[in-house]
Amino acid sequence: MHGRLKVRTTAEQQELKRQERTQKLNKFQAGFNRASQKRLNKEYDKESLLITGQLLAANPDVSTLWNYRREIIQHLLDVKPKEEAQLLCSEEQEFLEACLRVNPKSYGVWHHRSWLLNKMPTPDWKTELQLCNKFLEYDERNFHCWDYRRFVVKQSGVSAEEELEFTSDKISSNFSNYSSWYYRSKLLPVVHPSPDGSGRAAEDVLLKEFQLVQNAFFTDPNDQSAWFYHRWLLGKGEQKLEVDCLYVSLDPPKIIVRLTKPVKVGSNGVALSVSVQGKQLSNVHWQNSASSSLYGSLWECSLQDHLVHGSDCQDIAVELNSSEHTQLVTCALGADQSEAKAVSSSSFCW
Repeated sequence: MHGRLKVRTTAEQQELKRQERTQKLNKFQAGFNRASQKRLNKEYDKESLLITGQLLAANPDVSTLWNYRREIIQHLLDVKPKEEAQLLCSEEQEFLEACLRVNPKSYGVWHHRSWLLNKMPTPDWKTELQLCNKFLEYDERNFHCWDYRRFVVKQSGVSAEEELEFTSDKISSNFSNYSSWYYRSKLLPVVHPSPDGSGRAAEDVLLKEFQLVQNAFFTDPNDQSAWFYHRWLLGKGEQKLEVDCLYVSLDPPKIIVRLTKPVKVGSNGVALSVSVQGKQLSNVHWQNSASSSLYGSLWECSLQDHLVHGSDCQDIAVELNSSEHTQLVTCALGADQSEAKAVSSSSFCW
């Protein structure tokens, strides 16, 4: 009737939406084809930057366009003076922040931003840290932003103590924040290292962490984040030094011992001795499998002149002597065996 607004049916609305999506898709495809052709022609100009910008503003998750955009920016940075290069990077930062507002969890945007900051003549890391704070306020479990924050912290020299305090603030505001708990597990051994050099956090600090995580349990017993952290704490408790596993090999002839915690064999009262057929071997040289550190939980030694192929059953014993206790682990290598192992249970204590 005259003077009345026509109300579209559901079918009409769906058809209009389909037509709009088709138009957008056709425009995007045309722009993508244009960008692909320019990349093929190795055109790294302002127009290429404009085209990729328009496409990525609509859909920031197209890796091919980000790759081309980095090629363009790299070319422009190579030919521009420092002042103009700085301005170009600053404009790109603004563009990336707009893309993050479209999709705060875009892999492509965060990766491109870290690449850009490494190329920027004079990066402002303080501003980047503030950006992370802002987006973590929007979604404190955005692990893309947490990863980028760790990158910024590493580049800017923010102390581990400050970051640990930051995780405390985030956890106190919301216990259901797995990213904060995880980051905290990485920071504790750095801020409060164990005096034994094992790479763990100090025992008294771990005990305090139990109090923190228990508060999270009482607040929300069904939340998984705190329980995951609690499990990590249990695995980091002080362990009794023991031989956890003994492995013997004929080819090549050697012994590998796995201990329950990292130690430095030959110092701090820790010693390993080997006996074959009841006879203790002299001049046994133990080598840490993790050559990058003096401490390790895997130690091996060569038995080049002590194990014989095809001989009768050979009894091998490893004795661990430490300030805590003495332990003897034995293993029998049969005549038809090229390897053997013995496993003992490890114990935990608090």
